[in-house]
Amino acid sequence: MPRVRICRKAGCYHEIPYDQSNPYCSQHSNLYHGTYSRLAKHKRRTSYQSYNRYKRDKEANTFYQSKQWKKLSRWLKEQAYFTCACCGHTYDKPGYLVTDHIVPRRVDRRKQLEVNNLWVICKRCHYWKGQLEDELYQSQSLIENLDVSKQWDRDKVTAWIMKHEK
Repeated sequence: MPRVRICRKAGCYHEIPYDQSNPYCSQHSNLYHGTYSRLAKHKRRTSYQSYNRYKRDKEANTFYQSKQWKKLSRWLKEQAYFTCACCGHTYDKPGYLVTDHIVPRRVDRRKQLEVNNLWVICKRCHYWKGQLEDELYQSQSLIENLDVSKQWDRDKVTAWIMKHEK
């Protein structure tokens, strides 16, 4: 009699061959990421390193690597209970949440460590926030960008993100 095991999906009791590398039955096989997740993690890490080294300006990279920023970012994520301020999803794994500036650092550096200017959002909402920033802050003039930033508070940004995320 061949050795079998039970599908890893909670509540599923389908039998699968013991030597099958995918721990899920055929119905739940799409849940298996196997070596892909390790490969994706490695690609993501090298992508971040590449971005920090070649694309991000040196001053910003120094700021985001500082102990003060890392400590503040971690504290804000804990205060938010690892929940996105926009969509409300909770993430228990590291790397899914971003501590973001509501008014970007490049627009107003005086607010870069103000808790009122920071929020915790998931990477999906952060993508849409980046799209909004690209639309809003096209001007090279600091004064114009500061004026625009005063029109967009947290609630208005959240509403824009949720409208475009659907």
